[in-house]
Amino acid sequence: MAYDRGPQLFDPGQLVGGGGKSFAPALTATAGGTRAAALPLPACYNRLSVCATAADSVSLPPALGGQEISLVNSGAAACQVFAAPGTSDTINGVAAATGISVAAAGKAQFVSPGLGLWFSILSA
Repeated sequence: MAYDRGPQLFDPGQLVGGGGKSFAPALTATAGGTRAAALPLPACYNRLSVCATAADSVSLPPALGGQEISLVNSGAAACQVFAAPGTSDTINGVAAATGISVAAAGKAQFVSPGLGLWFSILSA
């Protein structure tokens, strides 16, 4: 007797080639640590290969809801992650201009459950 696979929450075929999600493997955080100058994260999965001084910065895209952005900081210093410049988006309920820090060798997952909202999950 054969069983139908039935509906799946996830299609394993999507894992081929990164699951259809974009990856930026070698980014450099912007020196200076300001929101206005922050490097926009261009992909779903992002790796900072260079974060030379504390508070060098990157920014999330505008929060529209249903988004997930991953960041790995392989740089030598902690980076500052800001919400998109020109928006009133918040990260963890905090004003966009404040940003959050991701330690050197740290990882962060950012999830947008709705318009203007980002929430983060940080590694140790």
